Amino acid sequence: MSWTVSLIQSPEVWHREGLFTGMHWAWWMLWIVTLLVVAWAFVRLFLDRRLSERWKLERQTAEDILRERFARGEIEQEELVDRLRALQDQPLGTGT
Repeated sequence: MSWTVSLIQSPEVWHREGLFTGMHWAWWMLWIVTLLVVAWAFVRLFLDRRLSERWKLERQTAEDILRERFARGEIEQEELVDRLRALQDQPLGTGT
């Protein structure tokens, strides 16, 4: 029994009387926060790029439609120019 008493009373046992427990949680929080930041950056980088490319394709499609309508004679040149300017001035991410 004497070795168990000396083991319990030793200050080096159990990582300096429980101080390791706090660091253990700090390390877990550090890794969780790091992984969340990396995941957030990954999503922002690739989703923003995909939305930007999609918006660019939609805008090009609308411009192509306007040019085709002008070529068929459905709209006048002034209307074509006004609508093209309106499409170019349209803020990113709005669908209408």
